[in-house]
Amino acid sequence: MQGPLSGFKVVEVGMWVAGPSCAAVLGDWGADVIKLEDPGAGDPMRGATTRATYNANLRVRPAFELDNRNKRSVAVDLRNAEGREFALKIIDRADVFITNLRLDALERMAMAYAALSARNPRLVYASLNGYGHRGPDRNRPAFDYAAAWARSGLMATVTEPGNPPPAQRPGMIDHAAGLGLAGAISAALLAREKSGRGQEVRISLLSMGLWMNATDLTVAMIAGQAPQPESRKERVNPLWNSYQCKDGKWVYFVMLQADRHLGDFSAALGRPEWPKDPRFIDFQARLRHSREITRLIEEVIATRTLEEWAPIFDRHGLFWAPVQSNEEVLNDPQVGAIGALARVEHAEIPDCRIVKSPVEFGATEATFSAAPQLGQHSEEVAREVGVSWEEIARLKEIGAIG
Repeated sequence: MQGPLSGFKVVEVGMWVAGPSCAAVLGDWGADVIKLEDPGAGDPMRGATTRATYNANLRVRPAFELDNRNKRSVAVDLRNAEGREFALKIIDRADVFITNLRLDALERMAMAYAALSARNPRLVYASLNGYGHRGPDRNRPAFDYAAAWARSGLMATVTEPGNPPPAQRPGMIDHAAGLGLAGAISAALLAREKSGRGQEVRISLLSMGLWMNATDLTVAMIAGQAPQPESRKERVNPLWNSYQCKDGKWVYFVMLQADRHLGDFSAALGRPEWPKDPRFIDFQARLRHSREITRLIEEVIATRTLEEWAPIFDRHGLFWAPVQSNEEVLNDPQVGAIGALARVEHAEIPDCRIVKSPVEFGATEATFSAAPQLGQHSEEVAREVGVSWEEIARLKEIGAIG
């Protein structure tokens, strides 16, 4: 079964997470994705090690498998003139070029938009960087921790008052930016069907962080006062908060319309008198007594386990969820029901599973192949663009390709 982007050829010059994740999504959607990598070490994510993956017997890097499925790897030295010319032959036949290299590096390699579109006017050129494509920081090095999580205001927004800034987990906003760019590429391909010409599409980690923080930023611009971080003990709305059960597990309630939900919430907790209690009666009362109300809810939730509470919350129609560990998520029956995890045939991993990108198409179902070895498809792709076996051997001999 062919995906919606079957027949489109994508070339990626990217590394780490954001750019490669975008190309992986297009591969999920059926595109033929060719990843150009340095012959020496390839994408640095191939060798990235974390506490969980620091294992001498682990011959693959899980994060690399995630963001490089459904691709073919071509090892080519873009600093070498002949290697760069070989890469350009591949790009000349592409529909989409994806990169998250810094803008100054792309200029040095003659792979900026103007240069590539002059050779291939139908090319959709997709560029992702840290801080945007204009301004004094356009070439500042970045990961999403800094450009998106810290600088956009997100980190400060979710910090408990008086506590140090919290960390995010790797790749969280990278993946959001990659998915956003994949959508922009699809729109640009549709526009090309009408105009016959490609165009440049751009996204940055900073702009994605701003978009994720857009609600609070817009409140600040329109209301004139930015929302301030809230202590868990003194939330504006105590019915929108986390509470710990008897077994140590946490639940998160999201009763945004507290007036609407207070009756059901109080009934579920066995406190039908709360809606008539002056401390609960309206928004201003709950705000004044937030710390006391939070303590009362804590005391009730602590009387039962999560397993005991779950059917009660559901029976009363509460908006809630368990705060799950990664292990619990992987065994969550709802995660299984939506098919969020995909199995991949892998020579090194007997039961290789990855997380699918979140978009589903009703008429097509994504299929997945394992991330390629470095340079696994160099010869195959070279032959596709008309390079002879003799020329392939010569390019390998001079180190232009690997």
